[in-house]
Amino acid sequence: MAHDAESHLARLAEDDSLARLSERGFDWTALDRNVCAAAAFKRRWREAPGLVALLGGASSGKSTLFNSLLGREVSRISAHAHETRGPVAAVSQVWSQRFDAWRRDAAIFPGLETAVLGDDESTTGRVGTLCLHRHDVAPLADVVLVDMPDVTSKMAADEGSITRTLLPWFDGLIIVVDEERWFDAAVFDETVEFARNLGPRFWVVFNRTEDAGALAPLDRQRLTDHAESRHAAGFCVSSFRPGSGYRPVADETSRRIVTWIADTDAVGRGLDLERHLQRRCSEIVRVNVARGEHFNQLRQAANNELAALSAETSLSIDLLTDDERKLLGVGRQVFPLYDAVQSARRWLGRFGRKWGGDAEIEFDKRDERLAGVLRHNLEHRVEHATNRIDQLVGDSPYLGNAAATWKARWTIPPFDEQEWARRIRRHLEAWKSETTTRARRSDVASLSLGVPLLLADLLFLGGAGVTLSWAVVWVAGFLGGKSLASFLQRSPAFKEYQTTVKAYQTYLREALTEQWDANLATMPRRHLRMTDPVLESIMYWSTPGER
Repeated sequence: MAHDAESHLARLAEDDSLARLSERGFDWTALDRNVCAAAAFKRRWREAPGLVALLGGASSGKSTLFNSLLGREVSRISAHAHETRGPVAAVSQVWSQRFDAWRRDAAIFPGLETAVLGDDESTTGRVGTLCLHRHDVAPLADVVLVDMPDVTSKMAADEGSITRTLLPWFDGLIIVVDEERWFDAAVFDETVEFARNLGPRFWVVFNRTEDAGALAPLDRQRLTDHAESRHAAGFCVSSFRPGSGYRPVADETSRRIVTWIADTDAVGRGLDLERHLQRRCSEIVRVNVARGEHFNQLRQAANNELAALSAETSLSIDLLTDDERKLLGVGRQVFPLYDAVQSARRWLGRFGRKWGGDAEIEFDKRDERLAGVLRHNLEHRVEHATNRIDQLVGDSPYLGNAAATWKARWTIPPFDEQEWARRIRRHLEAWKSETTTRARRSDVASLSLGVPLLLADLLFLGGAGVTLSWAVVWVAGFLGGKSLASFLQRSPAFKEYQTTVKAYQTYLREALTEQWDANLATMPRRHLRMTDPVLESIMYWSTPGER
């Protein structure tokens, strides 16, 4: 179990995992990566020295305190603010070789370069680098003391606040506050609030310049209340002289801080980090589940839209003449079927024609016109379906902010409308041939109506159009004295026509499905699949319990 825990921590501490989660829009930062790396380190190296950081605002006196504890100027001090630009660590000779090995293996403070200082060298620190000073100060033998860049500098903002990012590594924090400056109090509150979620113990040093004089009882009580209300483990008031160079603090202050440092608990700190990690991973799992559901809902809705493409009942009447529209009861005005049939019969009667093969309305159309209607039908259906899917994508919460930059790409599928028109024409000719050879005189009215109904069914291209055709044919057959239902069921031409319509539907659905699948492949992923190793590690740490 311990090995599994460490391997999952190591995976979550990798740069690739951070990049993978970040590109999917998860709230997972370099801070979380350091939580994992620090927790893994404290699990494996339980005997390691404690890590204590000195934090504070610009010119608060933290570097002065750091140098005073070491007995010499290591972290360079000047009259200018924001002097410390990178972490400066002091490691005793007792732990020097082991610490160097940890740094080579990137087991501690990964992502930072190492610069070893000479015995008499001082530094302002370097961005992205851990400057390392070795010392022989006995009270600090079992601790790594780190002077951190101030949390108010422009560099802190530009670099994503390296001080806050490295907070998970520290078992204790010494927060230095210039109590005479109102903005230091704000920095103190923000730092404490941020660090509280990570669980390290912290102590407060309220710095006062020597010229400020003795602290009044009411002011001391104010500082006491301020520290206790923030649950500080301890506090003290120290005086210092601002300016350049090495300036030691009072012995009492040094002894107090050394006592605090000895009270750090690296083992307990590791448990705090794991509890924090469990909360963070639980939140990532919750968000990932919600996004996975949104993705599946979007994909299913799009698939439903493509499936509905085959059953649409959008009737195109471009191919019909005015008389044919009246006969079918469609157009600007809808007539009851019986009135439409009777009107057609009266219209035919005016020309002295009789119901029969010679009296039927001419439904023969050129292949070019039929091909044009098929092309128009295809483009209309593609436009309608793709617009609906684009709307589904836009309305879905899955993409989030990425919806503004990602758009699906659609094209009209390759379509040989001339070939499809010829196939349809063959079905119509076969249908007319069957009606001529198999119909009796009493069926002429119904059979004559069957040709435009077949054409209407073609334009419907399935779905409700078939149902309408069957219903109308049955009524027409009844009016003519005989039903056509049994005839249609036996008609080879009608069956071949249905096969062609289904082939058209299948082609259109498959062509758009292929394009949708290609769009899905380019859609920015906002969730992790269940088989993703990163998600496996997150789920491992999202569940409470001993590991």
